[in-house]
Amino acid sequence: MPATERSYYPALRDLFDAIGRTLKPSVSAATELAGEHHPDLGLFEAKPRRAGSAVAGDAAEPDRGVVEVKLPDAEIEAVAGSEQVRRYQERYGRVLVTNLREFLLVAPGADGAPAFGERFRLAGDPAEFDELLAHPRRAAGRLAGELGILGVPTFVFQEGDEPIAARAFRQIARLTGGAHCRFDSSSADQLRDLLSAVAVFAAGGRKALESFGERTGGEALLIARQVK
Repeated sequence: MPATERSYYPALRDLFDAIGRTLKPSVSAATELAGEHHPDLGLFEAKPRRAGSAVAGDAAEPDRGVVEVKLPDAEIEAVAGSEQVRRYQERYGRVLVTNLREFLLVAPGADGAPAFGERFRLAGDPAEFDELLAHPRRAAGRLAGELGILGVPTFVFQEGDEPIAARAFRQIARLTGGAHCRFDSSSADQLRDLLSAVAVFAAGGRKALESFGERTGGEALLIARQVK
């Protein structure tokens, strides 16, 4: 049975939820939004709520934007420039358009009209995307090598201890000169320490990270020992 856009919803929702947990306040993704002609996913900022009240996404509008999903044979710029995406952008502010192999943000431009923003590409065409799915570790190594050539270190924080994923993540970190660390999703302090170390590196480079790691120890020191 051929894949449909909906068949990719669970994987995309898990991806956005994992990224959202690293943000403050956290952000979560939801499907099956209320109303007709709605986007495929909504992004909701976590807010304090009373016991028994509805969770974000049950009735509220997505306050961190929405996601429009197409299959890999769709041209992402054509989708991003469509009337449908324009309507979503006017209503929700930001629309992340994806054909699974690329991600393109549509947001208000300087004149208030929809404008293309940040973009990330995993594969240039459907055939390359199929190859990526068939050989994910090889693809991860290729992408990591490209980042390494550009001088972009990658910091990979792995929830849990799945061994095959861990080997791939270590390879990505090694090829880019970054770091791989495991963390427990129930430990907010551990994740905070990991993100703090990356922030120090982004602001001051390797020497600042080494100094920070020596002062604080723990996760920061673990990252500092890996970064090249």
